[in-house]
Amino acid sequence: MSGSSNDQHALSGPLTCLGISDCHQVRYVSANGGICWNSSWVNVSITCVGEYVGLEEIDDGIWNVYFGALRLGRLHERNMRIEDAYGRLYRHR
Repeated sequence: MSGSSNDQHALSGPLTCLGISDCHQVRYVSANGGICWNSSWVNVSITCVGEYVGLEEIDDGIWNVYFGALRLGRLHERNMRIEDAYGRLYRHR
């Protein structure tokens, strides 16, 4: 946890009621559907607004993103985007 003002919603400790273990980083999903990660904005989902998501590092710069026990996708720090279950970083409009 960096403790900077950009990470003001970062929490320490487990959120066991959501199934988020203490090995996860936890972030609050803001009103625009994103989280602050390493002083950058990352889109999660408008559906998760007001909720907390957990991030578990699985490799250097690669994090699984969870809402409770549900894996939402994989965050790649290189491009600061979340890849879905099909390996897509971008959505068709």
